[in-house]
Amino acid sequence: MSWDKYQRAAERGPMSLFWKVFFPVLLVVIVLGVAGFVLNPFRQASRILNKTINADNVIYNYEWFKQRHEAIGAIDAKVVGSQSAVNQFKADAGPRDNWHFQDREEYARLNSVLLGLRQQRADLAAEYNARSRMTNRAIFKAGDTELPDSIPVE
Repeated sequence: MSWDKYQRAAERGPMSLFWKVFFPVLLVVIVLGVAGFVLNPFRQASRILNKTINADNVIYNYEWFKQRHEAIGAIDAKVVGSQSAVNQFKADAGPRDNWHFQDREEYARLNSVLLGLRQQRADLAAEYNARSRMTNRAIFKAGDTELPDSIPVE
C-alpha cells in the first residue's frame, strides 16, 4: 500500500481524502459484520454447551431428578395409606344403605384426599417425564440405576 495515493487525495481536498479512507473502512466493517453473522451459530452452540455442562447446572439437575424421584415414592406411599383408609372405612361402616350423613361425609373426605394425592402424583410424574425427555437434562441422570427413564402417570 502506498501512502502516495493518500497524499494525492489530500492535495485534491478533504472530501477526496475522506472518500479514499471511507470505502476501505466500510469494507472492513462489512466483512467483520458478515463474519460475525456467519460465526454466531457456532458461538451460540458453545454458550449452550458451556451452560449445560456447567458444574452448578450438573449438580442442580441431578439433585432435581433424585428429589423428584423420592417425592414420587413418598406420594406413592401416601396413596397406598389413603387407599387402605378408604377400604378400612368401607369395611368398618358396613353396608352403605345404613350410613348416616356423617359417614357419607367422612367417606367423601377420604376419597377426596385419595384423589388429590393421585393427582399430585400424576403432576410430579408428568414433570419428571417431561424433563427426562429434554436432551439437555436427561444426561444428568445417566448412569444412576435408581432413576428411571420415565415414571408411569396413573
